[in-house]
Amino acid sequence: MPWTRPTAGDRSAAAAYPAAMQAIADFIPPMPPPAPREPSAIGGLLRARRDVLSIFPRDAYRRQVFTTRLPGRLILVANAPQVVREVFVTRHEIYQRKSRFLEDALRPVVGGSCFIASGDDWAEKREAISPPIHPSGLAQFHPCYIQAAETCAEGLARAEGPVDVAAAYAAAISHVLLLAMFGDTASADEARIIAETFTAYQDAAEVVDLFGLMGLPDMLGWLTRRRAKRLAAELRGRVARLIDAAGPEGGTPLLKALRAAHRADGSPVLTGERLLDEVVMFLLAGAEGAAITLTWTTMLAALHPPTAERMAAELPAAPPGHADLQGLAYTRAVVQESMRLYPPVAVFARQATEPDRIRRWDIRKGDIVLAVPWLLHRHEALWEAPNAFRPERFLGDAPRQRPRFAYMPFGVGPRICAGAAFGMAEVMVFAAILFRRFRFTLAPGFTPQPNCRLALRPRGGMRMLVAPR
Repeated sequence: MPWTRPTAGDRSAAAAYPAAMQAIADFIPPMPPPAPREPSAIGGLLRARRDVLSIFPRDAYRRQVFTTRLPGRLILVANAPQVVREVFVTRHEIYQRKSRFLEDALRPVVGGSCFIASGDDWAEKREAISPPIHPSGLAQFHPCYIQAAETCAEGLARAEGPVDVAAAYAAAISHVLLLAMFGDTASADEARIIAETFTAYQDAAEVVDLFGLMGLPDMLGWLTRRRAKRLAAELRGRVARLIDAAGPEGGTPLLKALRAAHRADGSPVLTGERLLDEVVMFLLAGAEGAAITLTWTTMLAALHPPTAERMAAELPAAPPGHADLQGLAYTRAVVQESMRLYPPVAVFARQATEPDRIRRWDIRKGDIVLAVPWLLHRHEALWEAPNAFRPERFLGDAPRQRPRFAYMPFGVGPRICAGAAFGMAEVMVFAAILFRRFRFTLAPGFTPQPNCRLALRPRGGMRMLVAPR
């Protein structure tokens, strides 16, 4: 059952807010109900193979730390800002490695890229990829955002009947990233194929390796993994051909900057498969988060028309310039609240590289520590009416009234998403163009259902009717 009603706690918290805010506070968008009880360790992992969100009982939205123990392994959830800081910032060196099941799920696609690398290898790759997408240089990518957003808008305007905007946005954001990396030689059709292939890969990939978590060989899922590997090879092959077509000296400034990264001895950091890994990671991780955010933001605007109208009133009639984005305060707040309620990465998993102690729990090498934005962003001790949609949480001084690590849609610490500012800018451009031009409503009979595997996507897409304003 994907819909929930406001709890008594939600209603009492709303009473403390000004009347102008309560119209939004009373809107509780779709979320899966909490699990009726805390599942057993094995039962929880079996359910997590289908949807990670389904395993959390109501108590998980109140606790600071909780654990489950598997044969030979502890899984600890850091569920308070100060505990998240301890694990992901203060003791980053111990918890810098992504969990094995996440590595296994993504390695066929992104190889040994910065996304799953660790130690000195991660540090070297992170230093190579970060400067070209630094916030200070994002204006160079603005034409890519505009071109892809306008192409997306033209496609939506031509559509007859319901449209899966999740698929449309995945293709459009992939187009942004192809333009940024390869220029106009990369077509919107190529972007659509890449997006569809990655979506199919996620559906086939095994995200929670039950047997691997217990240190045993996996005896389930071999058939789906075989399909996933085929899709991964197809995807990497497409990107490799784009790199080859650009030539050793060609491509955009972004591709050239990745090739130009050198070590102290003058040797290049990224060549051959290492370059392919980072380009694939940029295309997929960059597209996934932005497309998901835009999808959930569109759903919220469709379900709460006052929000859609207020955004439309703020947005310029012409496509915004790069400098104009800072002035779209309400639209930005809606996007940020969307990422609070529906964080694109709902679970961050780390594997301890040496023994440690978190509060009263002894952590052994190989144990898993999780930070779960889905829980933190709806934690009853951190947010008033946590399940309510309130963009005002991100206006004015409101963000400074919260603990620093209560909100982490892009992660935290040294491994925070290197492309966070890039992704936010492209979402803002798409929002400015699409919400000014169209009204969105849910297709008749369609009910949005959040589903978390590799990312927090809507189960079955997001079917909408799109009408011009």
